[in-house]
Amino acid sequence: MKKSKTDESGYGTFLNFMLDKKNKYQVLIFLAAYVILYIILVNLYPYPAGISDSGSYVRAASTNMQDTYRPFGYSRFLIWVHALSRSIHFLVFVQFFINALCTLFLLFTIKYLFPARRKLTFYLFALLAIFSPLTLYLSNSVLSDSLFTSLTMLWIATGIWMVCCNKYRGKIISFIIHGLLLYFLITVRFTGLVYVAVSLLFVFLSFDRKKIWQPASLIIILLLMVYAFYRNQKSKIFDLVHVNTFSGFSGWQKASNAMNCVPYIDINPAKIHDRKVKEFTRFALQFDTLLVMDSRPSAKYMWDNRLPLKAYCFYEAQRTNTPYIYQWNYLGANVYGKFGSYVMKKYPFAFARYYFLPNCRLIFYPTDDQVVKVFRTDWIPEDLQRSWFGFNSGEKLHSRSRLFEKMFFIIPALRMLIWTLLLGCIIVVFLKRKEISWQPFQLKSFLLLLAFVLIYYAFSAYAGPFELRYIGPVHLAIISLIYISLNEMPIKSKIRRKT
Repeated sequence: MKKSKTDESGYGTFLNFMLDKKNKYQVLIFLAAYVILYIILVNLYPYPAGISDSGSYVRAASTNMQDTYRPFGYSRFLIWVHALSRSIHFLVFVQFFINALCTLFLLFTIKYLFPARRKLTFYLFALLAIFSPLTLYLSNSVLSDSLFTSLTMLWIATGIWMVCCNKYRGKIISFIIHGLLLYFLITVRFTGLVYVAVSLLFVFLSFDRKKIWQPASLIIILLLMVYAFYRNQKSKIFDLVHVNTFSGFSGWQKASNAMNCVPYIDINPAKIHDRKVKEFTRFALQFDTLLVMDSRPSAKYMWDNRLPLKAYCFYEAQRTNTPYIYQWNYLGANVYGKFGSYVMKKYPFAFARYYFLPNCRLIFYPTDDQVVKVFRTDWIPEDLQRSWFGFNSGEKLHSRSRLFEKMFFIIPALRMLIWTLLLGCIIVVFLKRKEISWQPFQLKSFLLLLAFVLIYYAFSAYAGPFELRYIGPVHLAIISLIYISLNEMPIKSKIRRKT
């Protein structure tokens, strides 16, 4: 039997694949499309978008010192880019360029492992991957989302290569790159910790389980790497604020999520055993402004000074004569996290009804986003505009268009359409599974992509109120699953004989 080109999967054969005349032309066409898209984007939005987080990232980079709110990875990236040029436009170019390369690498990796049987299917795949308004817009923002999305695509691709490489050397090279990318992802956003579970699946399915020491030893290496990062992060936070926590933010987020259902439950502080949690609960129930959401989960509980979480933090800082930043981390680690856990365990149905299920709906039909929906010009202080980005006198952040804001109402419907198409494709693949001639690495790759999407969204539904920009990291994975499903559908025998 004649071997297909994917029978000897490896980086060498992939390079030959990319040097094929047809693929070279496609790469050139796609790069030309990116150039045109970049010119259009920066003309419509000559300055990048941002939110309050953006200013914090830049402030941390300018002082080369981590804050206690978010990881330092993106600020370190800003330092590296700044060493080459302080121009804010250069930063956008670098983010756009990285995103383009990562997208094309994953795009052609999928095409190589699942050769296009229908040209139209591949070109639709490429169109949805490259012309994604969300990922393009995020590359023109000073936020970790674009870098996190780009690294995620590389991480997925190297995981797939770990599965499909036949030679042990290729698998080890893929593992090393995949592990390094996992580490960088975690340093950019703590959401990367969720990726660990998927990385373990990649390793487990990639190596010979008859030689169990191979996947077992590599899994241990990954876990030790993550644990070392965890310990190092806790040490840094302790040095900054003398609170033993990995991230005070997680406790705040958990309490904020729980607050979404507090107005609907009859919570009794007397039944809470922890003294500080009981005290906070009594404090929170005094507020008549708890109900701030409009039929969807709200994150206002974390940021509004008039609501219990912030108000209690100010109260404790004043009462104990301690810095706000200390109380922010202490309460998050020792009070708010416990409060959130208590509400979730004690009132699981209320938590599901008023937070979790509405948040799941937002995943499929995202109606909000702080970045895309409104172009803000106040995200970075003037001193950092001049000192970090080298703004000239009188130079101001601005945009020439409100295109994304005006067209935002279309995006939820498009996302719902993509989800519906994915669901339909998965159902058809399941029903037709016996008629699809999967090679082992193809089936594994498909299942791992699906596992990544499901794990990511399960975490997102639990972690916090969902926004459109959170779709970025899984957009191409979803599109890849749709492409693979449509591409691998059995072709009628008459068509097969003609080809």
